[in-house]
Amino acid sequence: MAGRPLSGVRVLDFTLIWAGPLASMLLSDLGAEVLRVESCQHHIINTRGFIPKPSKEMAEALGTLGGAYADKDPGDAPWNRHALFNGLGRNRLAMTADLRKPEGRQIVHELIKISDVLLDNNSTGLLDSMDLDYKKVHALNPTLLYVPMPVFGLSGPNKDFIGFGTNAEGLAGFSALRGYPDSDPTTMGITYHMDATSGIGASFAILASLRERSRTGKGQLVEFPQIEHLLQQIGGPLMDAAMNGRAQTTLGNRDAVRAPQGIYRCKGEDRWIALSVGTDEEWAALCKAIGRPKLTGAPEYEGNHARQLRHDELDGFISEWSSKLDSIEAAQLLQQHGIPAGHVANDKDVYEDPHLEARGYFHWMEHPECGRHRYPGHLFKYSETQLRFDTPAPLLGEHNDLVYRQLLGKPESEIERLTELGHIGTAYTEEALW
Repeated sequence: MAGRPLSGVRVLDFTLIWAGPLASMLLSDLGAEVLRVESCQHHIINTRGFIPKPSKEMAEALGTLGGAYADKDPGDAPWNRHALFNGLGRNRLAMTADLRKPEGRQIVHELIKISDVLLDNNSTGLLDSMDLDYKKVHALNPTLLYVPMPVFGLSGPNKDFIGFGTNAEGLAGFSALRGYPDSDPTTMGITYHMDATSGIGASFAILASLRERSRTGKGQLVEFPQIEHLLQQIGGPLMDAAMNGRAQTTLGNRDAVRAPQGIYRCKGEDRWIALSVGTDEEWAALCKAIGRPKLTGAPEYEGNHARQLRHDELDGFISEWSSKLDSIEAAQLLQQHGIPAGHVANDKDVYEDPHLEARGYFHWMEHPECGRHRYPGHLFKYSETQLRFDTPAPLLGEHNDLVYRQLLGKPESEIERLTELGHIGTAYTEEALW
């Protein structure tokens, strides 16, 4: 749509799971035409669901990620009802072609010639095996930006390793910084931190590359190695290792300097607050807030280092106070005393948060197979430019007509032939499902 920053930019979207789809969602929010290229012929672990066609009972057993279907029901077309896809799929088109066959590859080659960006976060080498390597694509369209998001990069000893967010977080040293001091990595929950940050980072790389192309008129390979992006976010521990030869250990909810700091139980089931004290002034305020003013002048609690040595004792004082209060009430009381604090919100809290509601963060959208729901909004706001929130996530093959007839100008006879060959469709084949 005219007037949006990326109006007129077309992105071919070969992404899956979270990192890639988040990047393409941000581009579509900015006005880019994002076209998902999918296949009816084979179902892989992708953003549309982790099992091709689960029963309702199987979906419930998969938990919040694998079984996150609208109304907790996969339905007859679960690939159109999965929350991960629908949460990240807004404002884009979807077409189908079987890239395992020559006709499918030729269709994509035609789309490459009229596109600006190719975005991919599949395993390294997958698109190469389908005649979509950078050399081939660049020859078809020298102005196109070819953006792979390999976990370990396109070169080096690990370039062919297949990786997922959790694997890379372990290899990057991120996982070793999480957890409690008296626990081991088997007790840690899964974060997929790399996926969320990589999606934002890749979209930034694409924006910068589009600006460079406007200056030179040339396309290029824009490599986005996700693990190297993650390493930028743990700079402190890396510098400590480089300068002091130390490997940082897990601190749980505590801090290397500030004390006391932690998560403390409140009244009710699984309700908590977080707080952090870093100065003697904040310590005095905390003592007053929790009804222990006599602790303020005690020399054994003066200074962060002294409080670090008695952290367990202080945790007991704070927990005794917080356990009698509602988490929001406790957090607000601490904030009124000038103490950095907040209640630990669960998903339901966030969905009903009055601040986000006042800012209009969540948007209502009607999906043809999932019904009407509120979806998370944009990552940023412009004062003068309206970002896109036009359409819900597309159904499988929903825009085949637009792509084949309008963008590619295929005659009716060719469309019929491609449909018979299985390139054009709106559902997975039985072979793909089983």
